[in-house]
Amino acid sequence: MASLDLFRVFVAVYRAGSVSGAARERHLTQPAVSAQIAALEARVGEALFRRTPRGMQPTERGKLLYAQVASGVDQLHAADRALRGRQPGVLPLRVGGPPEVLRALLPALRGESALHLTFAPEAALLAGLRGGSLDAALSARVPEDRALHALPVAAVPFTLIVPATWADWPADPAALGAWLNARPWVSYSVDLPATRRFFTGALGVRFAARAALTVPDLTVVVQAVGLDVGASLVPRLAALDALAARQVAEIAVGSAGSATRWWWLRRAADEDRPDLLALGGALRDRAAALGFSSGS
Repeated sequence: MASLDLFRVFVAVYRAGSVSGAARERHLTQPAVSAQIAALEARVGEALFRRTPRGMQPTERGKLLYAQVASGVDQLHAADRALRGRQPGVLPLRVGGPPEVLRALLPALRGESALHLTFAPEAALLAGLRGGSLDAALSARVPEDRALHALPVAAVPFTLIVPATWADWPADPAALGAWLNARPWVSYSVDLPATRRFFTGALGVRFAARAALTVPDLTVVVQAVGLDVGASLVPRLAALDALAARQVAEIAVGSAGSATRWWWLRRAADEDRPDLLALGGALRDRAAALGFSSGS
């Protein structure tokens, strides 16, 4: 009979899509993971994965074995969490995400479970989920592996905001583009892909505004616009409070570009955890109440 650890490693490789991802999740070295997969394949008598440039792709035999053992491995993980006091409601739920999104959705985070919030870049959030230091996270990207499951929470459009002291902007899109290009700009990043697409798609001109401030924090970007530093294009969720307080003004230009989809990510083993499902549902409801449907 094959060791249960072999099945745990097999499921981890299947979901992560790579030996390195499974090694991080199982707290093993990559050679140890490869050796355990080789041992299980020898036991089965067939290859369970194909090693490709895109990672570990399961064979038909691997898919069949996964269907047979995945639920059992997940039940073992759940039992192990319970034995270590990780049953729902006993310890805080560890949730990560960008501060401006969690701040807007904060009323949805009130519940029976205590929470420990972590603000971190997307890569760090995904690593925390895979490694077990986070229980769930809000992310604008769904990873291309099978280790995490995603629930759509909100589709947030971009909006053009300017200081509240600015006035008399032209209504014609091309004229508005020229008007904005003659003024300072506040941005989240240097490359500005969404802003450049907005200028060419919605205004019909190339973006050429002077960069007044670049800061990788949407909350600070919105605050800077309110302080007359410049204009900006931001996800509308990040600007709700400033718009309500009339610290910034919003210029409606048809569609300000495609929406950013936000996802509620959990480990595959925790896909059906009631506390995480309930919190994900509450986040969707809060986003809908703010006017941002999940888009699903």
